[in-house]
Amino acid sequence: MDSFLAFEWIDYEGEHLEIPMGGVHLWLLDPSPIYERYLDSAELLRCERILNPEVRTSYSCAQGGLRRVAGIYMRRPAERVTMRRQARGKPYIEGAPEFNLSHTCGRTIAAFSLEAIGIDVESGSRRVHAGELATRFFFPEETAQIMSVDEAERKLTFLRYWVCKEAMVKLSGDGIYHGLRYARVDLAADGRSRGTYQGRNVSLWEFQPAGDLVAALASWEPVEAKGFFRV
Repeated sequence: MDSFLAFEWIDYEGEHLEIPMGGVHLWLLDPSPIYERYLDSAELLRCERILNPEVRTSYSCAQGGLRRVAGIYMRRPAERVTMRRQARGKPYIEGAPEFNLSHTCGRTIAAFSLEAIGIDVESGSRRVHAGELATRFFFPEETAQIMSVDEAERKLTFLRYWVCKEAMVKLSGDGIYHGLRYARVDLAADGRSRGTYQGRNVSLWEFQPAGDLVAALASWEPVEAKGFFRV
């Protein structure tokens, strides 16, 4: 993955941002208990019931952190940002840009765009049975591609397929259970991969957000990364 886009996260301290047409902003949300102040009453009650400190921080970061970032685009305090969910659980905020998020290994990464977007992030150190999982859930030609590489590359190739597929399903709003079987991926060596979802073309962009993390963005039309921010 050496040819994939390399970048540095920029600490953001401003009050307002705008996303250009055809662009996407990526956000790294550092774990912090401060995000609990942005939760609504139901979320706060759920958060207080989480006994594992890491899981609790991850939950508040995903919910409250999204409000914090959405408020930057909406020119609104995070406390006044209301989160809603579509029928199958995909979150949205009226008046905010489109967004999606993923978290792994204590990191939460969100993508904001003017058009629908999906993102998935996985740890490269995650233990997987690549051949077995691919045979169960992937298309035959995808499984053949995974099994054609040597064992050292097999897990990474599987994870590349997986983050692309999950990003596509999150883009659609259908969820893994309903949508995984429709997500077909054609990997590209430079990370500018392509996919189809129920007959519709999907633009895929793979990148490395940090360390050994493997990530992918999915959009119906090609997008360009225009900012990498950390809060």
